[in-house]
Amino acid sequence: MSMVRPMSTFRIQQFAKLAGVTVRALHHYDRLKLLSPAHRSARGYRLYCHEDLGRLERILVLRYLGLSLRDIATLLDTPVGLGAEPLTVTLARQRAALSERRDGLDRILRAIEHAQQRIQNDPAEPEWLLYQTILKEMQMQEATNWAEKYYSPKALEVLRERRAALTPEQKREIGVQWKALYADIQSALDCEVSPDSAEGRALVARWMRLADEFTLGDPEIGEGFRRMYDDENHWPDDERAVRLRASMPKPEYRSFFRKAVHACLRHG
Repeated sequence: MSMVRPMSTFRIQQFAKLAGVTVRALHHYDRLKLLSPAHRSARGYRLYCHEDLGRLERILVLRYLGLSLRDIATLLDTPVGLGAEPLTVTLARQRAALSERRDGLDRILRAIEHAQQRIQNDPAEPEWLLYQTILKEMQMQEATNWAEKYYSPKALEVLRERRAALTPEQKREIGVQWKALYADIQSALDCEVSPDSAEGRALVARWMRLADEFTLGDPEIGEGFRRMYDDENHWPDDERAVRLRASMPKPEYRSFFRKAVHACLRHG
């Protein structure tokens, strides 16, 4: 890191004011290696430059569009052609998610307009009925939109079709199978079973089979799940998030799974 102060650089307080962000946010981005200034003053102070401002603007736009900080780092730091999702694909995915959210907000606005019309036509109608009409639309909006931003438009379409095709009994059975798998993994951990053992590899095979039964082997749906769970810290505080967290495998289960996958790869 350079210790020589270049032309047109800014101390962190100046840069935060220029960019319209907080110093705390800049410290956070620095810790994540998402935006680390390339220069330091003779006393060790961070010095930002105009190139840093350009990168920060890209970060803020992508974050506003709903991308996780991890996805933003990947998008900005991985050269095109080396596995990074092209910006056009990312923007198409976020546009689809935001369009869906806009549709939900439009439904809420129509519910409000409908309630206003009913008040004009029948002033004696109980207010609680009008509130109930609006509340239903708000709850539907909150429950359906936020988790969908992590999927590509194609994956989202397949995912919706898959959910619609499952009966309540099938959904309960899937939940039972996952709980049984987690219990067996916990038992393996308690008995210090190696992920590299035949038993460990059998458990990961069950895990992958259960996942494939729901996703129908679609890798884009699997990638959407990964994005969503990696961004857990940014989930809203609602009932859907509570249900998702309750169904998530524990960190030690995921660690066992990753090790067992690597073992399977080594054994061909």
